[in-house]
Amino acid sequence: MSVSIFLNNTKVQIVTGKKGKKGIFERAIKVDAPEGSIINGIVMDPERFSEFLNQVWTANNLPKKDVILVVNSNKIPGRMVDMPIMSKQKSKEYMRRELADMMREGEEMLLAYTCVAANKSKKMNKMYVELASREQIKDYIDIFGAAGITLKAVQSAEGSIIGLLEEATAKQYKTFVMQITDENIVSNILWVDGVFNYFNSVRLFNEPGTEGYYEDCARSLSNLKQFMAANKLESKIERIVIAGTERTDVSFYGNMVENFGIEAPVEIMNYGLGTTPQMQFEAQKAIFALGGLFDSGREENFLTNYSAKEKKQTVNPELKKNIIKIAVVFAVMAIGFLTALFLKIKRQKKYDELKEYNENPAIVSQAMLFDTFSDKRDRLAAQSNSIDNMLNTIETYPILNDQVISVLQDTAQGYAQIEIGNFNADSGIVNVSAKAKDVEKINEYIKRLEEKEIFNSVKYSGYVMNQDGTWTINVICTFAEGVGRGDK
Repeated sequence: MSVSIFLNNTKVQIVTGKKGKKGIFERAIKVDAPEGSIINGIVMDPERFSEFLNQVWTANNLPKKDVILVVNSNKIPGRMVDMPIMSKQKSKEYMRRELADMMREGEEMLLAYTCVAANKSKKMNKMYVELASREQIKDYIDIFGAAGITLKAVQSAEGSIIGLLEEATAKQYKTFVMQITDENIVSNILWVDGVFNYFNSVRLFNEPGTEGYYEDCARSLSNLKQFMAANKLESKIERIVIAGTERTDVSFYGNMVENFGIEAPVEIMNYGLGTTPQMQFEAQKAIFALGGLFDSGREENFLTNYSAKEKKQTVNPELKKNIIKIAVVFAVMAIGFLTALFLKIKRQKKYDELKEYNENPAIVSQAMLFDTFSDKRDRLAAQSNSIDNMLNTIETYPILNDQVISVLQDTAQGYAQIEIGNFNADSGIVNVSAKAKDVEKINEYIKRLEEKEIFNSVKYSGYVMNQDGTWTINVICTFAEGVGRGDK
């Protein structure tokens, strides 16, 4: 039996079953982690979380060996990469170059990837590639290890859901949207013409189960619509498939979706997850954890590259060191046998003195007092680190303040009239509508935007001619991390 656990925020998903290309679902468990112990997939209080894991595993009699960890975290960025078919080593080098802008300075980044489409005639592959720091993966290994749990795989929410949908919903529909709710987080996945294209997660602020909550879910689909327009994806959406939900009024939600310009039937995911309707319904409520049981290959697992380096670093150098040590030992034994005998007698006397010192009641009492203060110091340090990590995470979100708005407006000065639309801090996307009498002026405005360092990317849809003879274009700007905060 395999166990897959999903970490995002407070609600932890666990499923049991059999891992394979088409995973087999047995049962789902949902538990609340200690408050504040997880934020955006990052464990903020390792000691308390390890105790929590030990309690859950003991209470549910779960195996501690065949365990897959699935994480939804903005610390694990990913991107679609079109690349030529080449050797494994050259492929990794190519991926690292394509994701160079996502590398964090001073950290060793590990790759995980999966092939979402292959064009053998053009000798090209479409890959979904992700990055995680070695230190982040090591933290997960240590935290679960402290609870006696050995991780077999660590993968992202995106990686897990791609493998699952390839064997489930993608068998039914070619172009569809999957929307997964997890408390106050909603994740949207876009599949176009049989190929995975887009994943994003946004935070919701209304209470789950309320009309406002479902309206927020429907509104979040507008990002997918903008993405399809910007990338000229004209395929019609066949279905909106929802998961992570209770038996809610699907038709009520469907009317809301239609209000946001998406005309497609809405249904709860009910295919490829279990042998009975009830099993399928229970499985979709823990869909991200279940994705860990759907095996898309070794390379979707961050531990594959993590373990490979460990082996390279430890086996070969150690063998070389051991040969040298053995040679030195034999040389010393041959030269210094009599000297060693003398030293043994001398050291025995020293040992007896040290033993008497260590067994002294006063010394034992002082050592116990030192251990007590050391434990207290370590707990305070862990709390301080948790606060720092949380602040660092907050600092990565961009802010649309007056200074940033001024950059948008100054860039357009003399080229176009702009209106700033919706801004999403989670995805870093701001929508801008630019209007000008001359198409070339808009082109120059787009180039000026692309030169600004505050943007990771600037995408735009086609031009529209207005009745007054002017031209309008919708621009989608993605901010870099931390824009609008301090000197950034």
